[in-house]
Amino acid sequence: MQKSLAIVLTILLAMPFAGAADEVPQAKVTMDENMWVVFYDVPSRRFRTIRADFVRRQFDTAATDLRTSASYLSIEAARAQPELATRLGEVAARLTWIAENIGDNSVTGAELDAVFGRAHWLLAQHYLALARQSRDTQQNRNAGLYLWATTHHIERAVLWSNARIDRKVQQSLEDLRELATDLQNESRARRAYGEKPISRAEALLRDLGKVIDRPVVVTLQ
Repeated sequence: MQKSLAIVLTILLAMPFAGAADEVPQAKVTMDENMWVVFYDVPSRRFRTIRADFVRRQFDTAATDLRTSASYLSIEAARAQPELATRLGEVAARLTWIAENIGDNSVTGAELDAVFGRAHWLLAQHYLALARQSRDTQQNRNAGLYLWATTHHIERAVLWSNARIDRKVQQSLEDLRELATDLQNESRARRAYGEKPISRAEALLRDLGKVIDRPVVVTLQ
């Protein structure tokens, strides 16, 4: 599992910066589903472990996971829209600083929660932009994978912000996951697009941004 993840990260590091929408490297998402789950879920798995290790005062382990998470965000920043790239880089730098100082009293659990929430919020916007670009270039499977990642990070951003996910939001997330799955099947993609999943995900993102007091900076127009 770790070897597979390392291969994916190495491939991404070799990719050029994608500034314009038509220059975004899409092919790298065409990987087996198990590897994709490991890939897009890296922050979620690491953040939960970091938080638990912080409470248990296992600072060395937490620092290692913080640096891994920072590397992941740096990789994604390299292919994100400029307005997101800067912010992802800032979060990566903050995670690195926390890794270096996690044993000090200057680092608190509340700070960890806040930076984890911000990371998920930015990743949700990043993957939504990539989902839209995949849709526009008719790469339906990639659009579905990126939309799935978007919903995952929206949900985690809300949870790390200590906000509640009400029944309506939960239903919206479930609907988006179902549509994301349909987009990966060519026989169902046309119908799924008819439900306007990208627009619905953007609307949900903006609505939740008001709830958790976080701006939406990604440009989707």
